[in-house]
Amino acid sequence: MRCARIGHRRCQLQLPGGGSATAPGTPGSGDQDFVIPALDNANRFRYFGPSPLDRKHQLSFGGVLPGGFRTGIVAHFYSALPASLYVPNTDSGPGEIFRTDFTGDGTVQDPLPGFNIGAYGRDVGRAALQQRSRTTIRTSRISPLPRQLLVQKGLFPLAQLQALGGVAPSLPLPPSGQVPMDGLGTFDLRFSWGHKFKERLTVEPSVSFFNLFNFANFDLPQSTLNALLNGQPGSVNRTTYNEQVTQRVGVGNGVYSLGSPRFIEWASS
Repeated sequence: MRCARIGHRRCQLQLPGGGSATAPGTPGSGDQDFVIPALDNANRFRYFGPSPLDRKHQLSFGGVLPGGFRTGIVAHFYSALPASLYVPNTDSGPGEIFRTDFTGDGTVQDPLPGFNIGAYGRDVGRAALQQRSRTTIRTSRISPLPRQLLVQKGLFPLAQLQALGGVAPSLPLPPSGQVPMDGLGTFDLRFSWGHKFKERLTVEPSVSFFNLFNFANFDLPQSTLNALLNGQPGSVNRTTYNEQVTQRVGVGNGVYSLGSPRFIEWASS
C-alpha cells in the first residue's frame, strides 16, 4: 500500500493479488485505496504510473458578494483523466497466453507493450498511439512473446506458430477523428435577494445557473472512453466526436450533477 499512502491519487502501484489484466472498468474500480490485483505476477513493480483517478491539473474557485443582493459563483476546471491501454484477448481458450501475455507471467490481456499505466492522455496521445501500436504489435507478431518458449526449444518453427495464430493480435488503428480523453469545465452562478419583514420573516428569492456557459463535458469517472483497444465505438481507438454518446455527461434524472448541461433553478426561501 506504499503508493496509496504516499502521493494518494498521484500514482498507482499494481499490488500483488494473483489477478490478471482484465478489461478496464470505470476509473473508480482502479482506485488504489482498495487492493488492486497485479498486472504482472512475475514482477509486481513493473507497472507504476498515474492512477485512473488522477487529474494532473485542477482549478476550483468560488465566492459570495454579500449584501441585500447577493451574487455567488463556483467554478471547476479539471484536466483529463489518464487511461491505461490494454490489448484485447482474441480467444477465451488456454492458447491466449501466446497472443496477449506480453510479460510471460501467465496472465492475458496485458497492457500494450511500451506503455505504462496511465500513459494515454499523459505521455502519449492519438498520434503517438497510432504509431506505437503499429510498431509494437508488428514487432510482437514477428518475435515470440516472452511466454513462448516453444520456438526457443525447437518444438515449433516461428513460421508455424505464426500460421497457428500464436502471436500478438493486430490492433485497429485510431481514426483521424479520434477524440482524446476530455477534461471538465463548469461555471455556476447564483443571484439572490433577501428582504426582512418585521425582523422575524425573511424572504430570499434566487435564481441559479449551473454550468452557465453550457460546456460539453465528457469522460467523468463514471463513464470514460474504454482503454481496451478493441476498435469499437466508445474505445480510445475507435471513437469520433459524433460517437461520444455514453461518455457525455447528460441531464440525468433532473437533479443537477457536476458537468451536466446548463440548468436553471428558481427558488424562494
